[in-house]
Amino acid sequence: MGTYEAKTTDSKCVFCEIVAGRIPSACFWEDSEFMAFLAIDPNTEGFTCVVPRKHHESDVLKMPDDVLQRFVMAAKKVSEVLENYYSDVGRVGLIMEGTGIDHAHIKLIPMHGTDHMKRGEWKQYLSGQEHWFDTYEGWISSAGGPLADIVKLKELAEKLKNSQH
Repeated sequence: MGTYEAKTTDSKCVFCEIVAGRIPSACFWEDSEFMAFLAIDPNTEGFTCVVPRKHHESDVLKMPDDVLQRFVMAAKKVSEVLENYYSDVGRVGLIMEGTGIDHAHIKLIPMHGTDHMKRGEWKQYLSGQEHWFDTYEGWISSAGGPLADIVKLKELAEKLKNSQH
């Protein structure tokens, strides 16, 4: 696993420094508000970070709605670049947990081997692994966990509904 610092030696945001051109990057898409570059620690070819040029804290769901909407649309455009470039990619995964660097970013992961989806052929993929997290461990999994009790799920759903009042 690659290691990197969230801040430069003089405590500047790494992504702000990349945007400013003071840290080299493999940028392949940009517009006036956002840019996309290949991750320095990819777990698959084409793993991409999309960042706003302006610094926003890493909890993207706290961004102003209009900026978040444009951010997601930029990520959509970049995912189309990835799907068009890779003949074996019919789907691109998206993660926005933002705990590695405190600058809003969307991670795009080309899902190699899903080219059939380009032809409209959907296929279920299950990892065959179960994960359950009591606390966040620095990574997110889309693998399912053990089957939950529907009664307990409904109880939690009711509590969540009631918490909105």
